[in-house]
Amino acid sequence: MKINKVKISTKMNRKLIIQFGLVLIMIIPIDGMCVTKIQVQSLQMKQLKGLKVFKEELLHGEIADTRIEHFAFVGPVLKKMLLPKDSTCMFVFIKGNASLNVGFKKFTIVQESIVLPFLYNEITFNIPKGETLHFVLFTKKLSEQDKVDFSNFPYENKIDIYFTKFSDSEPYTEKIKSPNTVSRTVLKSDIIPRVSLGTVEAKGPDTVGAHEHPMLDQLFLGLEGNDIVVHADDKSAELKEFSLLHIPIGSSHWAIVGKGKRMYYLWMDFFLTKDGQEWLKTHKPISKNT
Repeated sequence: MKINKVKISTKMNRKLIIQFGLVLIMIIPIDGMCVTKIQVQSLQMKQLKGLKVFKEELLHGEIADTRIEHFAFVGPVLKKMLLPKDSTCMFVFIKGNASLNVGFKKFTIVQESIVLPFLYNEITFNIPKGETLHFVLFTKKLSEQDKVDFSNFPYENKIDIYFTKFSDSEPYTEKIKSPNTVSRTVLKSDIIPRVSLGTVEAKGPDTVGAHEHPMLDQLFLGLEGNDIVVHADDKSAELKEFSLLHIPIGSSHWAIVGKGKRMYYLWMDFFLTKDGQEWLKTHKPISKNT
């Protein structure tokens, strides 16, 4: 009986080895078949003649549970927007000027600023004659865990409207960047669950060093004057001003700006888990006293 058991076990093991071997053959990439793709989409900033309101979706389906849209409002126009109640909306203003009414408050909107209405589900834009306001709207659905985390955020971070200019945001340093690079945290990690934003600015020639972060999805939004090349593994793509690029998740990536050119982009981190935000500890705030 023992001999029979050994024979049967050996047979089964051989079968399993063969099956496992086939699985290995299927999952091990053949040279040239494993391709990193960098998704880039340019925003429609021109050819708006005759339009008062323009809208386009950007990088559809690239970031889970997040809809990304580019809007352009051509003045003079008064535009009311209704916002969903089950999501967080983030307005990133990239060009143009306007006023914004949220509740009983009025804001003067300038390019390179950000607004989060939080508890408000209705806002109104007033764009004067001769102005065209361009902004990118991120609508992110909150998971049940996100809602719990949000409830535990500092009280002052969620009772009012979050509004800041990029230039007023806190600067930080990072090992992968040169001393000539100016980096700022536009949105800290305790404002929207699992989301953080910041800017990177430098004159060429300069480089943001190679690094990996498999714990997050990252977008680069080229701001005015940006002209860089982004590398991810063995692929590369140009990122011009007013274009949106998705860093392939888990890839080794870096960015280069050539001589006489400008690096100026907004990075947007969408973390897969709350724990993944530990990555942000690599950003060292610069003391205001230094």
